[in-house]
Amino acid sequence: MISKIYQNLILSKPKIILSLLILIAIFFGYQSKDFRLDASSETLLIEGDPDLKYLNEINEKFGAKEFLVLTLTPKEKITSENTINNILSLKYKIQSLNWVHNVITILDIPLLDSSDEPLMDRIKNFRTLKDENIDRERGFQEILDSPVFKNFVISEDAKTTGIIVNIKQKEKPQFSAFEKFYFSIHFLKYEKI
Repeated sequence: MISKIYQNLILSKPKIILSLLILIAIFFGYQSKDFRLDASSETLLIEGDPDLKYLNEINEKFGAKEFLVLTLTPKEKITSENTINNILSLKYKIQSLNWVHNVITILDIPLLDSSDEPLMDRIKNFRTLKDENIDRERGFQEILDSPVFKNFVISEDAKTTGIIVNIKQKEKPQFSAFEKFYFSIHFLKYEKI
């Protein structure tokens, strides 16, 4: 019964059905320009969520920092001298912007297992990848093996690193046209490293 209806209505008139499908696709394609998706925390969380209430209490008590995360995938290894210099240069340029509080990169992560010094000495005078007398390969491997930092400041394949830009409180970035142009040119320059 259903197969006869399908053959009589659909298969016997393919040009009409195809034209109808094209018209429907064009209609919905045109209507998609008005589609808006609100993915803010208010719409993604259940109203009255106890975790959200707790988060809001913590933010009221201690303040919440707004931040921006940039990713960098250099062409050379992340541990190479050239890449480390480029990350440092990018960090200082971003940090010089008046709306930036501070910048955290893979080079700022404390390394506790990268030397053979006693543990207390390592804790008191922790080292980072930007320090001169550090075994970068060993320090880099420590970050990769860390459950805290892996997939947070560095990707699992160790080719992409994150740069966290903390924004000053109550100060939203206001870009002039020149700053937008300058930042985009320099960002593209570092993206192609």
